[in-house]
Amino acid sequence: MYLVRKILLFSLIAFCLSFAAILESGDNGKNFANQTAVAKCSEPNTQAVYLCSGNIVRSVSSVPGEGSTFYKPDGKIVKCPVVAPSQMGAECLSMMQPNFCPTQAECGNSPAPEVFPGQNDTPEQTGDKDFYIIPGQGANDSVPVNQTINEPPPTEPTPPVKKVEIEENKAVIPSSKNNIDSSLDYLMIVIIALAIAAVAILFLLFRKTLTEP
Repeated sequence: MYLVRKILLFSLIAFCLSFAAILESGDNGKNFANQTAVAKCSEPNTQAVYLCSGNIVRSVSSVPGEGSTFYKPDGKIVKCPVVAPSQMGAECLSMMQPNFCPTQAECGNSPAPEVFPGQNDTPEQTGDKDFYIIPGQGANDSVPVNQTINEPPPTEPTPPVKKVEIEENKAVIPSSKNNIDSSLDYLMIVIIALAIAAVAILFLLFRKTLTEP
């Protein structure tokens, strides 16, 4: 409990000092932060650079164990190696708090602390000196612009195979039964027509005989 009170007291003092330095720096603090960030991004052994609250620049070293170095607008430099919280100064404890620096780096890439140093198995508590180092994602790592990649030649799509459908013309041969039925139907029609014609002729011949008294 005493350690927690001591840490909180140191954090409050460091925050007040940082706020006073910000007020004294005025507009020059922003220019200082931008210039310092550009300079630190070009230096070797730099894993990432962040612009933190109060125009403070945080430079994360790619050397295991060195941790972060904070550059303040008043010219003060605070080095915060990866150590236990009891071995950190008040300023390091305040500036290593979550959300003190944004997650988006000005250059490079490095994980930001998610909790207060020394809590929930953080790297400062476990002594993980490689926590802030992401291989291949440092500030000075770059991809060659004229790098050529051997890609396999594109394969031409094969044309779809057309399926030729052959339709067989099947001749329908009428059966003998159908022929007989059709002949009988035709004969019946002829007989009926002749009968009608005969009745009409007889009617015309005997019309006068039927009309006479």
